[in-house]
Amino acid sequence: IKVPLFGWDFELDPESGVFFPIMLLLAFVGGIILNFTPCVLPVIPLKIIGLANAGAGSRMRVFMLGVAMSVGVVGFWLALGILLSSAKGFEQSNQLFQYPAFTIGVGIFIALMAIGMAGFFSVGLPQWVYAIEPKHESIGGSVIFGVMTAVLSTPCTAPLMGAAAGWAVTTKNPYTIIAVFFTIGLGMGVPYLVLSAFPQMARKLPRGGPASDVLKQVMGMLLLAAAVYFIGAGINGLREEPLTIYWWVIGITGAAAGLWMTVRTLQIAKKASTKVIFVTVGLFITAVSVAIPPVLTYERLPWQKYTPAALTDAQHAGKVVVLDFTAEWCINCKTYEKTILESDEVSVVLNEPGVVLLKVDITGKNEAGAAKLAELNYVTIPLLVVYAPNGTEVFKSEAYTRQQVIDAVRKAQGK
Repeated sequence: IKVPLFGWDFELDPESGVFFPIMLLLAFVGGIILNFTPCVLPVIPLKIIGLANAGAGSRMRVFMLGVAMSVGVVGFWLALGILLSSAKGFEQSNQLFQYPAFTIGVGIFIALMAIGMAGFFSVGLPQWVYAIEPKHESIGGSVIFGVMTAVLSTPCTAPLMGAAAGWAVTTKNPYTIIAVFFTIGLGMGVPYLVLSAFPQMARKLPRGGPASDVLKQVMGMLLLAAAVYFIGAGINGLREEPLTIYWWVIGITGAAAGLWMTVRTLQIAKKASTKVIFVTVGLFITAVSVAIPPVLTYERLPWQKYTPAALTDAQHAGKVVVLDFTAEWCINCKTYEKTILESDEVSVVLNEPGVVLLKVDITGKNEAGAAKLAELNYVTIPLLVVYAPNGTEVFKSEAYTRQQVIDAVRKAQGK
């Protein structure tokens, strides 16, 4: 089996006695890396704030809160492994997001939590919403927060994790699938155990007062932007032609968060160094938020919709084919498309006459796309595949660089 990482393939022999332990190691490391993907990273400060608040109490309580969150994370991945090993027709770790009702439900869940956290509005929300707010740390709330963090991670994939998960699912062995997904959960949950075991790291953050309130309000607004993202992606799963207006709502909400951080920092910060740091962060959030809508709603490349016939026709015509697996709910996919595939140097190559670009959009139910993904022995996206005109696969990776995409196309062209 080949394990691709940024275009480099590591050969592993399934008959080797160390093969299974190595796959578990890949799953574990991939789980750790998941915490640093765009899907999960924005919510990590919320848990750190909660541990900082709890840090005023006993060390054992802080540790138990970390254990509870890890249990939520591991429990979700274990349940997903059981589902993948037993449910007929369920073969992708992020397949839940192909059901618009689930994606919209996740968005509503995040929106409720964001409103309760920001504290701008007096809204009568269910008690469980307030249970996961950082200032209401509880064992149950930490478990729920862990589950939510794990759910948010599924639209993303991490290097190594995708290879391990893909191999596990293709074995059709339920014990193997469950073991690998349980290990992914362990890897993802470990950082929270470490943080709770050394609460002094969290105690450096403000535990109360205006500074803590501002941080929670800003994170609440950013979570609200994330909620709009999932609701918009869910709605697009019901449509033939995707809506783009929700990106503008996301941009406005994010810009408001950045401006609020900037203004409130100038009002309450006493040290000049604190003002410089947080004003800079606030202005950065604002600038990125303003840039997001025009960047993500503009298509720079002539993508065509993938069908098996379109792939066959392009190959019969002697074309190099670039296959991009993506979805509206896949944040990593958007990141790769905009920063790598649409970069100046790569887009010049992809726009050449002898290259055909096929987009496999699995935002909603896409049987042809799901079948192609399974044929490639993958269960996660993003995924980029480059075919030579004769149908030979010259490149396949879930994580890649600009130069590797250029080199792959040139290799497919025989240059």
